[in-house]
Amino acid sequence: MHKKVIVLLHGFPGNHRGLLDLANDLGDYRFIIPDLPACGFSEPLHKKHNLKNYSDWLNDFLEILSVEEVIIIGHSFGSRVALIFTNHYSKKVKQLILIAPVLKVEGLLDRIASLYFEITEMLPEYLQKIMISNGFGKKLGDMIIFKSANQRIHTEIIIRDIEEIKKLSPQVSNDLFDEFHKFSLIPFGKKIKIKSLIIAGELDRVAPLYSIQEFSQQLSGSTLEIMKNCGHLLPLEKPKITANIIRNWIEGVHPSTIDIIP
Repeated sequence: MHKKVIVLLHGFPGNHRGLLDLANDLGDYRFIIPDLPACGFSEPLHKKHNLKNYSDWLNDFLEILSVEEVIIIGHSFGSRVALIFTNHYSKKVKQLILIAPVLKVEGLLDRIASLYFEITEMLPEYLQKIMISNGFGKKLGDMIIFKSANQRIHTEIIIRDIEEIKKLSPQVSNDLFDEFHKFSLIPFGKKIKIKSLIIAGELDRVAPLYSIQEFSQQLSGSTLEIMKNCGHLLPLEKPKITANIIRNWIEGVHPSTIDIIP
């Protein structure tokens, strides 16, 4: 009997390494954890880096591997790719799991980030790269998304993100930033008919709880689990607990809201 296939899609910036701990705790499945195009060891796309092109890439990738049906798990940006892939290739998706899905971007921090990237886009390419990978952006992001009290994990994530950002071309960063800010994915909730699980962090300021609740109400047959006292990096900060929620849901056990004490 063939094992069920789980595809895990990482956030941005990032690569497959950020989801290894989560996969190790999920159980006996066949795992596929690619570096998304332009991330990790994967080459950039030969066209615009938007969600439709990412989802088409994923479809081609699974066809090369002769994978016909998957359970797909996406974190942050990976959840955006997973959602659009499910919309376009629904027959290939058995179950959909979205972790801290970034559905729309708004608010004061969004305006600060928008201004930062608008200034960056006006600069020569070598200065764009410096701006995108510098300490200010990383400290701002750290302040927003990291809620764990574990300093070791904190440091590992920061180092990993800086390494990944430095490898990215400014054009890819700008493509993805534009895509994040121009398109709300909340209306896609009405289009998805696949059995779905959404895991949200109570303190998440990148994927705020109110937007996820709005989305889940439109997603028929979805289950929403809220991890208290957690931010945006759930599978990196709390992989065992996140995996336990997913495993229980896949197996048909639906726990109540999860309380996390840092």
